[in-house]
Order: sequence, then structure tokens, then C-alpha cells
Amino acid sequence: MYKVMIVDDEPVIKKGLQCFIDWSVLECEVVCEASNGIEAVELLDYYEIDIIVTDIRMPGMDGLALSDYVHRNSPQIKVIILTAFADFSYAQTAIQYEVVDFVVKTNPTEQIPRAIEKATRLLEKEREQMQKVRQLESKLNDNLTEISEKFLKEVLGGLISDELSLLSRSRELGLELKNYFGVYMEVKEIPGPQANSSAKTNEYHRFLASIRHFLVLAFGERPSYIMPMEKNTLLALVSMDGSNASVSTQTLLTISNEILAMAENFRQYHVNIGISLFHRDVLSLREAYLEAREALQGSFYNDNYVAVYMPYTGKALTPGAPPHHAAEQIAGHLQQGHSELAIQQLDQLLENYRSTKEPIENVKVACLLIGSYCFRLLSTSTPFAPEIEESQSAVYKQIQESTSIQLLTDILKRLIHSCSRAMAQNDIQPNYIVIECQKYIRENYNQNLNLQIIADHIHINSSYLSRLYKKVTGESIIDVINKYRIEMAKKLLRNPASKVFEVAEAVGIETPAYFTHVFSKYTGMSPKEYKLNYSQTELG
Repeated sequence: MYKVMIVDDEPVIKKGLQCFIDWSVLECEVVCEASNGIEAVELLDYYEIDIIVTDIRMPGMDGLALSDYVHRNSPQIKVIILTAFADFSYAQTAIQYEVVDFVVKTNPTEQIPRAIEKATRLLEKEREQMQKVRQLESKLNDNLTEISEKFLKEVLGGLISDELSLLSRSRELGLELKNYFGVYMEVKEIPGPQANSSAKTNEYHRFLASIRHFLVLAFGERPSYIMPMEKNTLLALVSMDGSNASVSTQTLLTISNEILAMAENFRQYHVNIGISLFHRDVLSLREAYLEAREALQGSFYNDNYVAVYMPYTGKALTPGAPPHHAAEQIAGHLQQGHSELAIQQLDQLLENYRSTKEPIENVKVACLLIGSYCFRLLSTSTPFAPEIEESQSAVYKQIQESTSIQLLTDILKRLIHSCSRAMAQNDIQPNYIVIECQKYIRENYNQNLNLQIIADHIHINSSYLSRLYKKVTGESIIDVINKYRIEMAKKLLRNPASKVFEVAEAVGIETPAYFTHVFSKYTGMSPKEYKLNYSQTELG
């Protein structure tokens, strides 16, 4: 049975939805109800909800703000919005929150079942997808038996090296190692306050499981083998589609950056990743392993780091020329706002490659790595920066198809300039938006006011505004609106002639009961208690 929450400030609507819809036929059960979005959010901490049916207009947190919250925090929950005819065009803005359907209030009992069926079909489809993921995970766990893992580790350690044994044993064990990379990952705990040893161990295993889960999704049906190596390290052997080393390297860099971003979100671990060259068969398995390990060595100086192995050509390289060092320095210059120094660093690296006639595949791998660092810098340092002119996949494609080092130079210079502009704009824009938001709240706190209305006034996406305001100020917009209203209400309540319901209406809260709830939440006492305390203080 799917669990349903009904959210509406009109008791008659809530009662009607519960009584006049045969929920059991829809394979659903109404497990709780709320009068507004704030109550709904609190109930989500106590109930596992599959579907929310919510009114669009409610005091406090309305249906759109609730949809936004669910979309950001519990995206697996399906939301259905109840709306009046007059609200319908307004309600369509909720499409960005992936709302399942809009149901007109005038005749909900006919339309709700259709909307519920639509939501349950989506839930069922997602459950089927999760089942496929579990099957892939099971395949991953099953395809590397103890015997297979022992064989692979003996090969990696150099204990089995003759060609006949390698080919025959890998065939016997059903190992598919063609057109593959070695990806070596090291997980390091970030030093911090001492925690319970058991809790830390559980968190560490949960993090490793998350990496394995992500790799299963990322590699999909590609043959891949993931095994623990030395302490805190994993080795993934990944067979790629086709035989284009450059395209495959791009794919692995993208996957690696996702892993690094996941590590940063956990905030307790650093992950460093080394990627080998492209290898054709099991005969070079140990070589792939050693290359991936060597690529990882640069992490001695860095955290959350990815590098691709670059073979030594025997030609002298200028200081700072190794591609991962150059990529780090370029990203560092960008982060400090020195795009001209980033360009100089790029010119130095590519001119060195030009003079030494570095193999073109090595040059392209280096350029992919620089692009990877630039895009990761944008996503981690400036999460609210506007999108740059060209997408990551488009830049990678241009690098792969380049026919000269000059074209590669032009591509990366455009990327550096785009990143620089985006980051500069990001430094200015958040403060302006927050100031405009606060100004609008002060001027309109006594009107119907919510996240969507403020976003419409500033002409930006409401989800973007919510995340940005929280990041810059540490508070949600709903909290700021309520706090400002309560501060204004305190001033009005100090007048002995003031009535609670009049004050509630004066600060933009139409329902006296809800005003009392909000006032008590932020002050620890009811409006009447506040009036009494203030009066006694004045008399004293």
C-alpha cells in the first residue's frame, strides 16, 4: 500500500478527500494530514510518505513552497496539487518541482483517482528501476568470486605473469577484460573531532558502499570488477565501449568528478583517483594497475584529486609541465580571479608539448584533464554561478575532434574566460539578490507573501532563490518572513488596546490560530502571554 498525506487548511476538503475516495482500490492509505506546508514538513520526519495531495493556497508555507521543499529534500515523494480555476496558471509554475498533476477543487473526487494512478505508476516504475540497480549490484558482487579476486590480485602482484596462464585462467573464470582502464581510488578520512569508533566505522563502510553503488550506475552494463586493495583503497577494472581511448578517458573523467563531488558532500572523506592508460587485454593487467597507482601519486600534495597516467617520453619537461600540476595551477589562478595567469600557464604547457612533439593522444588527455578541473571548480566553488556558454560534454567533444594544438589552445582559452566571467558574476549576484529579497519582505510582510511571490518579483527561479538565500544567510526565506512578522507583531502588541486577531491580520497572517502558533514558535510564548508580560514590565 502506498502511504498518502493530505495537506489543506480547509477541514471540509480534508474530510471529503478521506471519505469520498476509495483509497484501498487505489492501493493507497491516508496515514496523516496537515493544515499547511509547515505542519507537512514536520510530519515528514515521522512518516514514510509516498504521495502528498496538497492545496496550493495555505497560510504559512503554501503548496508551491511545500512542493519545492519536497523536490529538494525528498524527490522520491510524488506531489499532487489541488487548485481552484483562478489558480491554475499560477500552479503551472510548480512544473519545475516535478509535480505529478493538478486537480481542480470543484470536482476532486473524479480527478484525484486518475492523478493517484499516475503517481503510483511513476512510483512503480522507479521501484522497477531500483530493482534493476540491485540486480546490477548483485551481478557485481557475484561476478567476482573469491577465486576470481584471488586470481586478479595474484596477477596484479606479479605472481602470475606468463601469457598462457593469464589467458587460460581468465577464460575459465569468465573475466571480460578487453578495452579497459584501471581506476585506483584512495579514500582518506578528514581529521576532525573524535567520534564513536563504531559510528565512524559504519559511516566509512556506508561511504564505500555509496561509491560502489555509484560506480554500478555509472558503468551500467559495461563489464567491471571492483575490489578492495591495500588499506582504504579500491581498484576498478572497467571495460569501455569501442576502442576510442580519448572518448573513454572523457567518460572516466566525468565519472571521477562525480565521485569527488559525492565525497565533498559527505564532508568526512577525501577521495583521490588515478586512471591508467587504455589497455586491450588481460596480458597488460598488471601494467594498468601500476599506471593507475602511479597516476595517484600526485595526491601526496592534494585532496579530492584525479589524474590520468602520462607515460614518460624521455624528453625534458619545463617546471610545472605535468598535466595534473598545470590543471591544478590553472584552477587555482581562476579561483583567485587571475584569468591572465591561468592563460599563461596553459600557453606554457601547450608550447612545451608543441616543442617536444608530445603524442597527440597525451596532449588531448592533458586538455581533458584541464577542462575537468575547470568544470569541477565551477560546480564546487560557485554552486550558484550561471551556466557558461558551452556544456562540459560539448567542450570534451571539441577537444577529442581537434586536429591541431592551436585548436586545443583556443578551446581551453574560451573555457577559462567563460569560467572567469561566471565566477566574477557569481561574486556580485548573490548579495544583490539577497538584498532585494530582504527589501521586498520588509515592504510587503503584511501582504500575502511566500517564496514564489518574492521570486517572481526579483525575476528568478524560486528554487534557485531558496538555495541561494539559505547559503548566503544561513536561514530559510520562510523563517525570515515569519521572524520579521513576529518582530512587527511585538511592537503592535505593546499597545494595550490591540487585539490579537487585529495584530495577526496587520502582519499578514489571516488566521489567529496560525498566528498564535507562529508567534509561540519564535518567542516561546503566546501573543496574550507576551502582552501580559510586557504590561507587567511597564507597570514594574
